[in-house]
Amino acid sequence: MKELVKQCTSSAGAVFAGACCLGVTAALSVLAAIGAGFLINDLFLFPLYFGLLGLSVWLLYSSARSHGYLTPFWAGLAGAVVAPAGLWILPALVYAGLAVLIGTSVWDFWNMRSARTSPR
Repeated sequence: MKELVKQCTSSAGAVFAGACCLGVTAALSVLAAIGAGFLINDLFLFPLYFGLLGLSVWLLYSSARSHGYLTPFWAGLAGAVVAPAGLWILPALVYAGLAVLIGTSVWDFWNMRSARTSPR
């Protein structure tokens, strides 16, 4: 369960950073309310966004490698590549890529549970 929490937390951080990059009013208001208004600048948001996406993919890879089923990793990597591209192409791609990344984290967690309960 700890792996799923780490993967989903990093993915949620990437979702929040992506929402800030897209200018979603609610996300920007949260930053301003907590006194982190300086993060509204894309100079800070882009590295944070890419760093959180990288962390999500790395956690997904390490988890998938531990039980030997890498398909969720490859699908999550594709989502992580599409998500930042959507910042410049189409904002809906950001949300689609991040949804794929979160979905593959849950898929990987399900595979991990199945691998632990199946007899070897």
